[in-house]
Amino acid sequence: MNHPPSPSHVIFPMQRGPFQNNGASPWYCTILLGTPAQSLKFAIDSGTNINWITSTLCRDDQCVHYAGGRFDVEASSTFSFTDCLRRPYSFGPWGTMQVESASDVLTTPAGAHLDTQLFLAAAYEGEQFKQLDWDGALGLPCSSAYVEGRSSFVLQTLMREGQLDPAYPFVTFDYNSRERNGSCQMGAVDPSKTQGPHLFLPWSVYTSLPGVEYIWSAELESYSVGSEQLASNIKFAIDSGSSRFKGDDTLMRQTLARIAVGDHPKVVLGFADGEITLGADLYNCLIEEGPQKGQVLPQFNALGLRDLVLVGSVVMEHCYTVYEYQVVKCSNTVYSLAPVGIWLFNRPDGPQIITQSSSKRFIAGERTVLNGRTTLPNSADTTVSVAGTWQNDYGSLMSLQVSGQQVFGTYQSSTGSTGHYAISGFSSKTGATHAENQPLSLAIEWHDLDEKTSDPSWNWVSGLSGQLSTGDKGDVLTLSHLLIASSDFPDLAGRGTYIDKLVYRRVANPSLANPGHTIESIPVDNDLAGRWIAHDGTTLTLTVESERQYRFGVVRGYLTSSASDAVVDVCGFTDINAVASKLAFQSVSLSVSNTPDATLATLSGTLDLAQSTLSLLVLTSVPGVPAQAYLATKISPLSFIRAT
Repeated sequence: MNHPPSPSHVIFPMQRGPFQNNGASPWYCTILLGTPAQSLKFAIDSGTNINWITSTLCRDDQCVHYAGGRFDVEASSTFSFTDCLRRPYSFGPWGTMQVESASDVLTTPAGAHLDTQLFLAAAYEGEQFKQLDWDGALGLPCSSAYVEGRSSFVLQTLMREGQLDPAYPFVTFDYNSRERNGSCQMGAVDPSKTQGPHLFLPWSVYTSLPGVEYIWSAELESYSVGSEQLASNIKFAIDSGSSRFKGDDTLMRQTLARIAVGDHPKVVLGFADGEITLGADLYNCLIEEGPQKGQVLPQFNALGLRDLVLVGSVVMEHCYTVYEYQVVKCSNTVYSLAPVGIWLFNRPDGPQIITQSSSKRFIAGERTVLNGRTTLPNSADTTVSVAGTWQNDYGSLMSLQVSGQQVFGTYQSSTGSTGHYAISGFSSKTGATHAENQPLSLAIEWHDLDEKTSDPSWNWVSGLSGQLSTGDKGDVLTLSHLLIASSDFPDLAGRGTYIDKLVYRRVANPSLANPGHTIESIPVDNDLAGRWIAHDGTTLTLTVESERQYRFGVVRGYLTSSASDAVVDVCGFTDINAVASKLAFQSVSLSVSNTPDATLATLSGTLDLAQSTLSLLVLTSVPGVPAQAYLATKISPLSFIRAT
């Protein structure tokens, strides 16, 4: 195939169609497909890993969309089917189309003719498609490894065909919404637009929903609406094929509920190294066409993308956006592309939405092309933390934060007494992966932090120990639960120890009491303080302080193992009001940090105030492969007497 002289870059002029309330970008580029060339509107879409175009395979009553174009397969002499099967292709909750595989010649604005594999849309319907401003899309996934096998990767093809220098692995988007025009440039960056406040989002694979690892995701530390932080430690993605915010169902619904209060809250996206702030004037958008034409609506939509916030033109119209790849040269004609990350730069003539710049600076110029092989992280390599908000099958919610190995947070119960309760514990040094679960031990104090009406459970504690696992079904906490009822609760439970298995799944952060890093405590005399020794030689050395309002006791200390002489930290809670409540037993729940063999444990039980004996059940959890999770947590008794 003959090519025109190689340009240093390729510019795709872009136009802005009417903003419609379907979540798809209004931006598109007119590109030629087939021989003779047919002019069609394509989105350049970093939120997909395929190329597709609406075609004449559709019946007249299907594939109805605002842009209106269809590729006539019979009118192109270079067209050919590459498969004989029609099959569904899903865009997830957004919609599904029927497609057939084919190839034809795509002509770039620079005049390059590229043999391109793509899907022909043969059937689709729905209001979201009816409002689509483009006829198809060219996928711009984060890596060539994630391209759907029956589609070409245009950027990679341009490098292979000599149209782009692989030392400049950039794709930029520059939109001017007032003028309703812009550009997508491949193979170069305009250095005049990389000045001033900026944000760098290093790529981090999104694994909560299998099959969409191709999106340009990054770590999002916090998501706040107004003064309320609604989520933490989730993923964020910039998707050039999208318009509004969409993603986690709970989080998007909470955002809309918070906006409906009516005080025009700002949405703040907090990253480890930078921040984006959007005012109501930016996320409330005028709908220019479609059923809601003329309305101004907040652009947030629940879309079933767990633990993810994704947005497109609502942010990109106010930034100069640079997608950066790492190129690996496999041979003279084969280049592979791996993701580096996304750079955002405030437009000097627009709202300054980057309110905290990244410390990492963008350096214009060529990048090193690697030779040989490189490895992308995958879900098995990615560690998952217990930090976040979790909900069990009873509806109870647990919000956890992590500092080193220490875990702290707040529990919101939906069984027995309801309220908010303090959590303290430990997780192991490394997070969960697909290959290995992470052990966790927690103590819960059942004295309500909200000071509601008291009941006997205010004297109780719980110990939980088990595993964090991550896999195709998401992140799951499976915990054995010891409820230490140190007193009778009429019509609910008698005194004793109750055991249960609790399964928690990660959710976006609901309205929970914000967990503090530490509980303020003051000295107090208590019978649990001191040194205790078990029959096997294990010792506990404990101090007890009171939470500042004397509601419960905060326990700290260390455990010395008889087996290894290892000394490890202990934290937890105890009922310092047992004597005042005229109880014979004082509840205790302790979490024990990592031993040398990475074991975590929860010790829960009661102190017999008359006999001065400490009777505890030990839940011991160790790291393990998911297939043997049923062997990961062991229960055993341990009794202590006061050491002399």
